Amino acid sequence: MIVGLALAALSAAGLAAAQDAAAPGQVKTNFDRIVACLSEGNEVVMAPQPACVPRQAGDAVADKAGMPLGERDWARVCGNGADPRKLPSDIVKRLAREAGIAPTGIRIVGALFCDGLDLAGVDLPYSLVLDRSVFNGLLDARNLRVKGDLSLEYAVLFETFRLNRARVEGSVYLGGSFIRKLRAYDTHVQGSWQHKSAIVFLDAHMIRLAVSGDLDMSRSAFSRLWIQSSRIGGTLGLDETEARCAYHINGSTVGDLTAHRAGFGRVVTIGTGPLATRYPWWRHAVEGRPATYTQTLFRSAAIAALADQERRRVALPDLPADENALLRGCRQEAEALPNGSTRTAGIEGVAGSRYLEFYVFDTTVQASLCLTAFNWGTPRDGEVPDPHHPVTILALNGSKVDGNLVIDLWGDDPALRTVPRGHPAFDRVSELHKFEAIGLSATAAIYNFADQVRPYVTYLDGLRFGRIHKARPACGVDYGARLASQVELPSVDEVLRWLDKNKAPSSQPFLAFVEGFEKAGADANELRVQRRNLDLCDRVVRWLPFVEGLCPAGKRTLPAESPDRSNGTVQAGFGSVVSAVADLVGTAFSVMLWALADHGLRPGKVVWWVAGVLLCFWLLFRFGLGVVGFEPSGAPRTATRLWPVGLLFLFDRLIPLYKIREEHYAIAHYYRLASADDAAATDTAADAAPREAVLRGRKVAVQVVDEAVQARIEKLLVALRVIGVVLTIFLLAALNSLTR
Repeated sequence: MIVGLALAALSAAGLAAAQDAAAPGQVKTNFDRIVACLSEGNEVVMAPQPACVPRQAGDAVADKAGMPLGERDWARVCGNGADPRKLPSDIVKRLAREAGIAPTGIRIVGALFCDGLDLAGVDLPYSLVLDRSVFNGLLDARNLRVKGDLSLEYAVLFETFRLNRARVEGSVYLGGSFIRKLRAYDTHVQGSWQHKSAIVFLDAHMIRLAVSGDLDMSRSAFSRLWIQSSRIGGTLGLDETEARCAYHINGSTVGDLTAHRAGFGRVVTIGTGPLATRYPWWRHAVEGRPATYTQTLFRSAAIAALADQERRRVALPDLPADENALLRGCRQEAEALPNGSTRTAGIEGVAGSRYLEFYVFDTTVQASLCLTAFNWGTPRDGEVPDPHHPVTILALNGSKVDGNLVIDLWGDDPALRTVPRGHPAFDRVSELHKFEAIGLSATAAIYNFADQVRPYVTYLDGLRFGRIHKARPACGVDYGARLASQVELPSVDEVLRWLDKNKAPSSQPFLAFVEGFEKAGADANELRVQRRNLDLCDRVVRWLPFVEGLCPAGKRTLPAESPDRSNGTVQAGFGSVVSAVADLVGTAFSVMLWALADHGLRPGKVVWWVAGVLLCFWLLFRFGLGVVGFEPSGAPRTATRLWPVGLLFLFDRLIPLYKIREEHYAIAHYYRLASADDAAATDTAADAAPREAVLRGRKVAVQVVDEAVQARIEKLLVALRVIGVVLTIFLLAALNSLTR
């Protein structure tokens, strides 16, 4: 009678799954009831008590029962053998062998898997749904085959979710889930991967992952996100995501990439100075109003305890010196292998970094890449980072965008507080925010050039853009790249001010903007000039280091291989001397070409130099020597008409190639204006006596100059001719440069 009453009580509990305490017959009975429920196209809900409910009705039942966030200590719950929510780790494998399950698939909601779940090698001809479940061990899905969807929404996985060499013909749903570590290698998903408002507490590795649709991770949090050698046919959505340590998207191909308000959280500092304890932590994922589901996850008792344990670990003051130099809590962990050995978790060869890193390396974006309102790692609100604050690097190196590259690093979000221009710490804080674009190409680049008052620096080289525009973008996963203002060509001043932030020793970015301006039909000559200025400045600094601060882009950094410079002296050796002399002569020529014609890009500038030279020499002749005219050779001594020493005369002597008038080169005497003293002199020779002549239609009293003045005139004319030769050479060089 007692045994009968016990069996009746267990039967009344429905589909109780405490197989470790139940009799073998009872286990078989519960399993049969699960099969019967699934065969009718319904789903099994395990909380508060096992029951068979209509499809999609179990989520509300389990949520009301507190699954999966209602417990504080799941290890204690798993120790309770009578808990009705428990299911064995091989339950799915056993169900897969059963015939008659409806096409809606295996749908179990609110279950507790104390020993994890073994899906290795499972081949399911339908969907697998395990929403709102708790996994207190490894979820091993190696070589899994699912011809429908794989859903673990609002689930909690306290260990690793391993999805290696899996094939899912539907979609993967992990929205609202908590996963300690995610490992997805060589997996193919024919639908989409929905991973919104979720947490991967440590590393999320998606290596050689193929997703035909979208990979949407918006509003999710993780410590490190690795997407490597993967292919995403739709949109990679990183909107409002937050990493504790790093994003690494390497060698992948995606349809669209959107990252609005993505980035990092807060850097916690305990103590002061270089030896203070610093570690990165989430900010937006754990605080703010209204509360997001990610915050709800972090505030649940079991997950909050796990987070507190991690914070205590990374805040230990006695870490090894080499680890303390890196970002605390961002080193790769050792994980156990099936053979009992261990290996470093994560990408091989990457052990940690001293920077907060958002890297998109060698990746192809087929439609558009939109990155707006980036979250740089900062201390508490209102605080200015100290000199030992870690650097945040946003890098798009080696990537290619076949459509629009849309970037607004800061946006208009008032939550992105920073020090304003003019603040004493502005330059120092700028060095903590670094935007890299090396080898980046795009069909069109759309940038908000209004962010130049923000504290950040750039490192630009190898850029290539088909078109250049400025606008205020507004991007998102649901609608891709949008623009909040009219697209227009940026002004040259805006581009120059932005390029002034570039700390790379390269002038190539100017060329990228020149090409973009030319394709838009705009004048890009000013950009060309600035680019040549930078190149020339680097050459001049080799010989005159003190002019480095006068370079147009601020302080330049010379390449390590700059020849023949060692503290401003030329190295010894005949070959070095010859090379140095050639470089010095070439540099001097380049400086002259810059001064006379802006590197040959503005040959018309030589005209102003010619005009200036002529004016200076006319002033010397007129007021320095008093010379006003001359008498050509062969003219009779009694002639009353003089030829003026004016701008035409000086121009003809400046460039003798033209020989405008032959009289300008056959001069008998030069004359100056006669004064009253000259007329009163009695000892003046007859030939040198003042006489009246006609100059420019006016009668004037003139007197021939003496031999000393004649000699000075000849020297000045020789100097004028030399200057003319120099100007001619540089004018030809300018025209040649312009033609090239």
